[in-house]
Amino acid sequence: MSGAGARVLRDVWHGASRVDAVRVLAGAALAGGATIVLLCLLAWARPSEHPAPAPTGPLLAALPVLAAVAVLTAVGTRLAVLHRHDRADRARHARAEVAEGPPAPGHGAERGAVATEAGITALVGTIAGMRAHLLLRSVRDSVPPSVGRLLEVGAEAHWPGLVALLVAMPTIAAIAAASAVRGPSTRSSPRVPPYVGPLLVLAGLLGQYLIADPARPEELPHGALPAAVGGYAAVLIGAALTMPWLVAWLGGGWAARARRAWTLCAARRMEAAAHGLALPLGLTTIALAVVTTGRLAGDRTPVRMADAPLFLTVATVSLCAAAMLFAVVVEYGPARRETSRTLHSIGATTPTDRRAALVALAVPVLVCVPTAITVGTLAAWPAHEGANPFPTVSTRTALLGTVWAVGLLVAALIAAAAVILRDERPQRRRA
Repeated sequence: MSGAGARVLRDVWHGASRVDAVRVLAGAALAGGATIVLLCLLAWARPSEHPAPAPTGPLLAALPVLAAVAVLTAVGTRLAVLHRHDRADRARHARAEVAEGPPAPGHGAERGAVATEAGITALVGTIAGMRAHLLLRSVRDSVPPSVGRLLEVGAEAHWPGLVALLVAMPTIAAIAAASAVRGPSTRSSPRVPPYVGPLLVLAGLLGQYLIADPARPEELPHGALPAAVGGYAAVLIGAALTMPWLVAWLGGGWAARARRAWTLCAARRMEAAAHGLALPLGLTTIALAVVTTGRLAGDRTPVRMADAPLFLTVATVSLCAAAMLFAVVVEYGPARRETSRTLHSIGATTPTDRRAALVALAVPVLVCVPTAITVGTLAAWPAHEGANPFPTVSTRTALLGTVWAVGLLVAALIAAAAVILRDERPQRRRA
């Protein structure tokens, strides 16, 4: 790391706050938990005393775990950087009357410091996770056999896999943290045309229905499995791409028919925030659609080990979506406060502004949930008839995934609403 980056890292730790301490502890816990999950997946893919299942599922399930580490590390870093910059701006403004403050460090130096800090934290968490997994092996005899099989990896694990894990986890965390430290964007991100999402949904559903053979629902036509899985993937991607367009369309239509000041403010805010909420709402739509399909078309059997890859994917996608939703609300805080000041300057009351902000947050989520359930229900008929074997999960696993996804979404909404109400406190004191 360069000398400037080392100085920034020293200054960061010297002025660390509770937010920085929580972020470091959460980063280590995230890396440790992901390490335990990855070791369990390795044990399932390569059991020592039982016939080995197809390793494709467990190994593919490792990808969303690593992706979740990257996303959550980036979200935590971004929130901490925003808090740090806000604190530095307040201190700089307080010193402005006495002397000019020191120049802010460049994004390159700060990026290197944050990446180094995230990499060290993830390395410590990974080592702690390996040690915790070894301790879990001591309770292997007191847990169900299906869980005990996951704890069989320990000293028997091949050292190249452990070394790869020790290298991959800090590297992913460092890259994600560095990407979260960015300057102001000089160009707008490209937007998908609004007709692409619905066309993908229709094409995927049409492909699934054409593949289905009512005369022989128990089997697929020869070579139709890739087409069935591709059709289901097209439905999910199309539904995710449709969400921002649907939210913006509903906001524009609501604004055109609004009769009260707070409804007009809420509609305009919802329309403006549709693009920023595209990723968290899209991931939530995918997760809820998958568990809805599994709930309607899955096997009515108890939870089984074969359901682990899909459940783990849904769980990580839901967790990432909830974290992104909260991060978007926090990051749009300055723009939201500027809008509040503008509304107060033209005579709007504080309850009107607060109600508009909360409604603009809740309505997109309330639109996302029934849309995802509808898409999952439409895709469940071919799977129920046997024409599409994906996803083949037990209904209890799908129900558990639904509770997890909805619970995380509700928790993210409550936390985001608390942030919005906190931002309104200075306005109430000045009013």
